[in-house]
Amino acid sequence: MLTRTQHIPRTDGNRCCLFGVLLAAFLLGTCGQLGLTDPLWFGSLLLKPSTLLARASYAAFAVQALAVTGVLMTGGRLAMIWRGVDVLGRGRVALLLILLLASLVAPMGFMQRAEWSAFAKQGLVTAAFLGVNLVNLTLLAMLVPERLDRAIAAAERLLLPRADTGRHGLPWLAALWVFAATLLLSVFAFDRMPRVPDEVSYLFHACYFVQGNLYAAAPPEWMQGALQYDWISMQDGKWFSIFPPGWPAVLAIGVAAGVPFLVNPILAALTIPIGYDLARRLVSARFAAVVTVLLAVSPWYLAMSASFMSHTLTLFLVLAAWLLLAAEKKHRVLGWFAAGCLMGILFLTRPLDGVVVGGLTGFWAMSRVDLRALSGWISVAAYGVGCLVIGALIFPYNHLLTGNALVTPIDQYFDLLWHPGANRLGFGADIGSPNNWGGVDIWLGHSLPEALIQAQFNLKSMNAELLGWAIGSLALLYIHLIWGRITRLDWCMLVLMGAIVAAYGLYWFNGGFYIGPRYWFMALWPGFFLIARGLQTLIMIMYRISDKGRGGIISVAILLCIVAVGGFMPWRGLAKYWEFRGFNGDYRAVAASGAIPSDALVFVKDGDMGEYGSAFMLNMPDLKGRIFLKDQGPEMNAHIASHFEGRPVWHAVRGADDHALLLSRDGVAGERVEP
Repeated sequence: MLTRTQHIPRTDGNRCCLFGVLLAAFLLGTCGQLGLTDPLWFGSLLLKPSTLLARASYAAFAVQALAVTGVLMTGGRLAMIWRGVDVLGRGRVALLLILLLASLVAPMGFMQRAEWSAFAKQGLVTAAFLGVNLVNLTLLAMLVPERLDRAIAAAERLLLPRADTGRHGLPWLAALWVFAATLLLSVFAFDRMPRVPDEVSYLFHACYFVQGNLYAAAPPEWMQGALQYDWISMQDGKWFSIFPPGWPAVLAIGVAAGVPFLVNPILAALTIPIGYDLARRLVSARFAAVVTVLLAVSPWYLAMSASFMSHTLTLFLVLAAWLLLAAEKKHRVLGWFAAGCLMGILFLTRPLDGVVVGGLTGFWAMSRVDLRALSGWISVAAYGVGCLVIGALIFPYNHLLTGNALVTPIDQYFDLLWHPGANRLGFGADIGSPNNWGGVDIWLGHSLPEALIQAQFNLKSMNAELLGWAIGSLALLYIHLIWGRITRLDWCMLVLMGAIVAAYGLYWFNGGFYIGPRYWFMALWPGFFLIARGLQTLIMIMYRISDKGRGGIISVAILLCIVAVGGFMPWRGLAKYWEFRGFNGDYRAVAASGAIPSDALVFVKDGDMGEYGSAFMLNMPDLKGRIFLKDQGPEMNAHIASHFEGRPVWHAVRGADDHALLLSRDGVAGERVEP
């Protein structure tokens, strides 16, 4: 029979003192770990203390470890934790530790360089960080002062709904917070600009949609080399983005209004009450409140919603469709048809997500009606018709751009860039990049081992970005899988997450290098659903150990969320997203200042893809007004300029020493734009 451990009597003042020491140690250690983490690409630890920051970061972790050890080894706390491990089961606890460690370190990046000893060191240091953080947080949970416990209970009564009603202020407060947070990130971290060529292509796409066209007229052949940019195709007199039309069509609303950077923050805010109402209908209002808070503080969700990527729209569409399917209304057929239309838009935005999520949603919808009655089949048919009516628009769109309804613009682009079939799904020696594509495509071709390695890296990326927790964002999900009771809804979420992982395992490229594992974005809300279930499970199992466990668990969860929003997210914004891959606002500033005439030709000395991308994004698809072109040398530049008689010709080059943008016209220096 399980017995609860006895608490050692202590004054609240002593508990406050120890709690404060451990809290300061955790914050200091977290700062140290962020200081040792490379924010770019593979997110590996910087193990050689060659800089002052690295040495200070190691010192911070050492202080944390000493403080945690000192508290652990006094007051019988080590014995209490060990008895708790026995109660929970040593094998299960060991499994949890293995899962956490496997989600915190990845071999990708080390494999191509065969740096196995460096990878082993990464694993050892990461294990040390994990162990110290777990013990630190456990001690914090054990030593939560009574006053803090009462304050948290009062806050719960104030914020969380007591009854299963639809009327509650939390989702709307969370929506306001999400809009404000994503807008701040958009302005101060992303600078209201693209950070990858994908976003440049989306903006270009939206611009010619605003002009009332499904593609732009291709520039003359003698000019095409100077306007060539990644993910934008020039074929058969047409100039167009290679991506599907769903997201650019929505983004075009913001482009037409002159505020494209507001589209994703608005969608992100609207998604919050939709997700809340869905979770409330599926489980309860209190459970929905937990899911809503987790989503609202997620660094992954906030950062993605501050960008120009398409993923925020996809989550909005899916949750809105699920809510329509979950709602019990008189006009079910109409609601299910609308849900199908939303899934059709999802297919027009990210086709693979549309197939996987839309298909599984259809099976879930079938389980919600009585298929022995005609009305049930009519509802299911309405959902299917909605999917087809909207989703089928992709075929005439493909035919217009590629001449073949079954050939997408992106497949045609890679067929011409590399070789036929390079971008298809599946495994084979002829799939993917012919040159490892900067190290992010591990081996030539695509195989099951490569898919597994990429999936493990995406798992690591998701574990870091989902909540930004020092022990891993998926800790509560693992706890629920190991100790919890898996319900039918839990299985639905797990199947959806597994299907997303499996489907993108068939794709040769790994999407985890920009804003988290973006190809897995459809697993975000199911992940939060299971994490919220994990919080319930952890509270339940802690009652086996201590009758004081609930307040400590809630306190630690709140602490982790605060650190993620106040520490992890600003660090990500400044260390990674600001001027990521060389994108910068200098050309936009020049255009806004009027330093260069509005009819000028501006030849940009091309460096990183972000340098010319920052200028190219200012071009109009019809090439009216100022035109930014790649500098292709004096002869080619003069040839292009000769076709634009009367237009002033300017040159922009990045300074070698201070990286300032240097502008000149006909050899005469103009404005100097500081970086």
